[in-house]
Amino acid sequence: MGEAATCKFNGKLPPHPNPPPQGGRGLFRLLQEPQTILPILIVFICFSASASFAEEPLPPQNAFSVRDENSALGGHDENYTNGISIALTRKGKGPLGGVWDLVGKSDGERFATYELTQLMFSPDFRLSNPGPTDHPYAGLLYLGITTHLQSEKSLHSLKLIAGLAGPDAFAGEVQKFVHRIEGYDDPQGWAHQIKNEPVVNLFYEYRRKYALTTHDSEIDVDLIPMGGAFLGNYLIQAETDAQFRMGYLPNDFGTTVLRGSGYLPFPQAEKARHEWGIYAFAGGGASLVARNLVLDGNTFAHSRNVNKRPFLPAAEVGASLWTQRFQATFSYVFWGKEYYGQQIRENYLSGLLSCFF
Repeated sequence: MGEAATCKFNGKLPPHPNPPPQGGRGLFRLLQEPQTILPILIVFICFSASASFAEEPLPPQNAFSVRDENSALGGHDENYTNGISIALTRKGKGPLGGVWDLVGKSDGERFATYELTQLMFSPDFRLSNPGPTDHPYAGLLYLGITTHLQSEKSLHSLKLIAGLAGPDAFAGEVQKFVHRIEGYDDPQGWAHQIKNEPVVNLFYEYRRKYALTTHDSEIDVDLIPMGGAFLGNYLIQAETDAQFRMGYLPNDFGTTVLRGSGYLPFPQAEKARHEWGIYAFAGGGASLVARNLVLDGNTFAHSRNVNKRPFLPAAEVGASLWTQRFQATFSYVFWGKEYYGQQIRENYLSGLLSCFF
């Protein structure tokens, strides 16, 4: 495991000469510009309506998704700074789908998700040599393959990720590039990030869906409890969560975030009560953490690290707008303090855009 960082640090920072706006960067800046987001919503609604009037469209067999998570809208651009990912989900067995036969679970529909994800972690980017209670600079870049087994009331997901942590994840280069094109100061401390290390991790999650209203109710309400576990040199932890949804619901199993399962099977249009809808959701849970590479430091080399907390609470609120061909989901995530000495929580905005075809 890594050793604690040691450096001279007086706890004071100079006034920020060019601070990022409180509204965040990139995709999420659109949320503060009604003159920009309104035309996008209009195009989305028109596109979705045209799909509804197509002559007997075939049910979607695939989904292409883009997800972005950013902490700047939480008021601070540090700790979990940014996560960005693209994914393709397809109906079918996929490379890992045979695992359900091995464990005697053959009933249900199978899906496979293929994703490319980068996660970025940093302290205040003005720190050239972070102190012992600052989050280490760290980046992860990985490929993920997930197999899902879905029945009417339950969802099993098993995910395998393989990639790199450290300089070869290119998180520092990405953050510097974004800062430069948007006119912000360069981050100063990526020379002190954790060292290169291959990453291999497994994640399993089980979800159960309970309808709280009858089939003929005007508004749908359901509850989705879930539990899961990570095992690998990136994360070793167990977690439990529950999500409450209310509105015009699709036939799916709720939402997730990148530091969870990342992606879920897309809604099954042929089994849905509605052709389109909007709903609100809220949830919360907690994790027991035994190992976190970006906090504990490298597995086999000395690197920056902090004293992590073993108990991590989290909560989320959001809304989703969906049709039979498109879905847009935005949520605000309240992430608990992950290590002792951490000054602020890692609140961030998560956005997901998916197209079904």
